[in-house]
Amino acid sequence: MLKRTQKFVLIFLIIYFLMITWQFFIAAKSEAGLIPLKGKAVDISVMLFFSIQPNGWNENIINLVILLALVPIFGAGLLIYFKNNNMFSAVQQRIGYHGFIKAGIIRSFIIGVVFSLITNLYQLALINLFYYPFFFKTRPIKLYIGARPGYFSTNQLIDLCSYVILSAIGWGIFAVLIFSIGLFVSKNSIYLVLGPCVGLGLTLLSFIISLGNEFLLFLSYLWFPFAVLAPGQFALDSRLPPINSYLLFILVALLYLLLAAYLIKLWQQKRKLG
Repeated sequence: MLKRTQKFVLIFLIIYFLMITWQFFIAAKSEAGLIPLKGKAVDISVMLFFSIQPNGWNENIINLVILLALVPIFGAGLLIYFKNNNMFSAVQQRIGYHGFIKAGIIRSFIIGVVFSLITNLYQLALINLFYYPFFFKTRPIKLYIGARPGYFSTNQLIDLCSYVILSAIGWGIFAVLIFSIGLFVSKNSIYLVLGPCVGLGLTLLSFIISLGNEFLLFLSYLWFPFAVLAPGQFALDSRLPPINSYLLFILVALLYLLLAAYLIKLWQQKRKLG
């Protein structure tokens, strides 16, 4: 069983990183005309990095769906499998409900953070090695808003670091949320697609509600998953977030954590009542 699982993990990791590499070379080819002939220092590498992020002009929805699925599966998939099968009683006797929940939260968060960091660092390495070396500068505010809808900073180095760090934390929080929902899922096959279903479902709901007035726009951003998964990248229905992007990240992250805590508490009470 362990060898089969290891093969499964290895195959999907290879497929995932091949998809990322393919996405990069497609994007680099489409933006090749921006590379200066005489080696002039320009900021095209930063622009290419954000172009392959969610909602970027070179994004790949397949990569996104794969990541939405892999992070929860690799994080707590094995624990959910134990819960849904006869092995759960043995796990519960050995570590108890508290240990089971603690392991699920920690593993989910760490895997989410690590997956996001590795993905973004790999993309940065590909760009630096095979496209153009990174060069950072401060861009005019108007130009920056025009390039990316929900911005953090007009300094590209600070913005790049903010995005990579916050996105990693956001993926960890999202993975914890999926784990908490997965506690109520009795079918392993459903958990395999739970990440994409929840992520894309919340995204669709946010886009629909954002079509209303300013208050509804604010509400739609509060549960919008990409406010934490890809902070600063989206403007719902071409309408900017009504609050600062840093504050929006904090609010959505807190909402997801509170919801996860409530679901975990509810599941524990349900198990105790039999």
